[in-house]
Amino acid sequence: MAAYSTSAVALHFPLNLLLAFVLGFGVAAEQAFTNTNMELFLLAYVSWAHTLEDTFVGFGVGHECAMQFRKDLCRLPDMERLLAHLFSRCGENGRSKSVVLYEDTAKRLLQQFTAALRGCQQMFQACSSIRALTGTEGSSLLNDLLSPGKGLPDVSSVLDYFRDAFDWSEADHNGRIIPLEGCDPEYDATSCAIEEIESSLQEYLKEQRKLLRDSSVKYVNVGKDTYLIEVSESLRGSVPSDYELQSTKKGVCRYWTPEVKQLISELSKVATDKESILKGILQKLIQRFIEHHSKWRQLVSVSAEIDVLVSLSIAGDYFEGPTCCPTIRELCGPDDTPTFHARNLGHPIIRSDSLSMGSFVPNNINMGGPGNASFIVLTGPNMGGKSTLLRQVCLTIILAQIGANVPAENLELSLVDRIFVRMGARDHIMAGKSTFLVELMETASVLSSATKNSLVALDELGRGTSTSDGQAIAASVLDYLVHRVQCLGLFSTHYHKLAVEHEDSKVSLCHMACQVGTGEGGLEEVTFLYRLTAGSCPKSYGVNVARLAGIPASVLQRANEKSIDFEANYGKRRCATKDKAICTQEDNFATIKDLFCVVKAGNHQEDQATSLSRIREVQMRAREIA
Repeated sequence: MAAYSTSAVALHFPLNLLLAFVLGFGVAAEQAFTNTNMELFLLAYVSWAHTLEDTFVGFGVGHECAMQFRKDLCRLPDMERLLAHLFSRCGENGRSKSVVLYEDTAKRLLQQFTAALRGCQQMFQACSSIRALTGTEGSSLLNDLLSPGKGLPDVSSVLDYFRDAFDWSEADHNGRIIPLEGCDPEYDATSCAIEEIESSLQEYLKEQRKLLRDSSVKYVNVGKDTYLIEVSESLRGSVPSDYELQSTKKGVCRYWTPEVKQLISELSKVATDKESILKGILQKLIQRFIEHHSKWRQLVSVSAEIDVLVSLSIAGDYFEGPTCCPTIRELCGPDDTPTFHARNLGHPIIRSDSLSMGSFVPNNINMGGPGNASFIVLTGPNMGGKSTLLRQVCLTIILAQIGANVPAENLELSLVDRIFVRMGARDHIMAGKSTFLVELMETASVLSSATKNSLVALDELGRGTSTSDGQAIAASVLDYLVHRVQCLGLFSTHYHKLAVEHEDSKVSLCHMACQVGTGEGGLEEVTFLYRLTAGSCPKSYGVNVARLAGIPASVLQRANEKSIDFEANYGKRRCATKDKAICTQEDNFATIKDLFCVVKAGNHQEDQATSLSRIREVQMRAREIA
């Protein structure tokens, strides 16, 4: 069994499915990888992941780098999904695949584009800032990951181009892009042409004021008619002959001249060209953005990797008590047994500050390996911490196999391919399935899918039916998992007879310890110690939980009397069975003794008839006993 101490081991849940998708290989890889070569790949991944152990040491809660990075990315959308949607909408050439780009569709596309630009800018700034804050503190892996042109793509010049191309906020507000100067040469040319025509119109107006010797002459717009020369009615007789009267108003007359009409025609044509360019500017910019699609995807990948490393470091600082890097053990042959050995294992989530009183009690847990049972049958009082222990082990395995430190002084485990948990109670009324049927269907799934490398956690299996049937099912399931599947597991139960009578070297009997005292009215009061202890617990102390729940004292007293009566009757039945066995054994001894007497008498050649009679009598007694 080879050992690897690592901070990043992928949970193959199942093995080929998770690695194929999490590591980005896709469906084809999932189908191509076998369990054998996938485990070899995973072990290679373990060796590579060993270099990650010191990457973010100390970058936990409160560290400037971690906090700043999380702040920079706190409002980031799902960038991978956003970019994929943007690329698929516009295709490789940046053009929309829609035949008609309606106004609302164009606005949504613009919003997605600006969101992608902001997201890429935030990711690049976050990665750059964490590099600046870490300086030389980071590992070589982190430095390579954050070095522009190596791990981190150099997109600063591309982002600068888009920042200088248009105002992102104004585009979101107006629903269209107005390019800034230098963004699009064609747009700049049309803008210059419009300015020149408008300047010519203003120069022409100045000339007309001099000609008519009236500074009040001006341009007005009436409906669709623009640049009408408005002249006082008193000057109507002084206007040149080429003035074309368009409209009148009290006190004024409005004219067009051939020169004005020519300039207006040129202005209209250039304005139309400008509007056409504006409609296509979004597609041009998106096409420019998509040209760097590999850089954007790489930026997302680097940001996600750093986010994972920072999160693992923060999670490690969150744990209460000692933490360690788990040791992953490789199963080298079919005779190797899965292992899970934890010393002072805490809880990944529960802390003392979240408990109403006291602190969380760590426990030593040993399953599998030389000298240890592979299954733990767990008994103990209600509310004693059995279900919490089951969850604690499952969460610890997941943390160990995603690369996080674990809340323990030491942890050694073999790779787990699946975690099966049967816990809680629920029904499925619409499908006609009772709580007990749902429980057994989930158990059937466990029995059919679990492998030698799986972990199974069963919490109070069989409680939804009669005690005899439930205990029989629980015992059979336990026997199947221990001897057929041969996996690691924890089996909590209140069937104390099952725990006492199940004698198997592959099963360890344990209970959650407690102290029992006598309270008011002679009722038992239980103090939970939450300590995993060898041996079976004698009872579940359910009346104590009823007392904590506020059941009336009279009901509690009656329940306590009934409990004592049930236990006494159960003890009498066991004694009666034992006495009957002893009597049967004494009869057997008496029959054998008589047989010896007959043989002895025959050897002395005494009365043969008497000896035959005694032999027949002994024979009859032996048949009755049989």
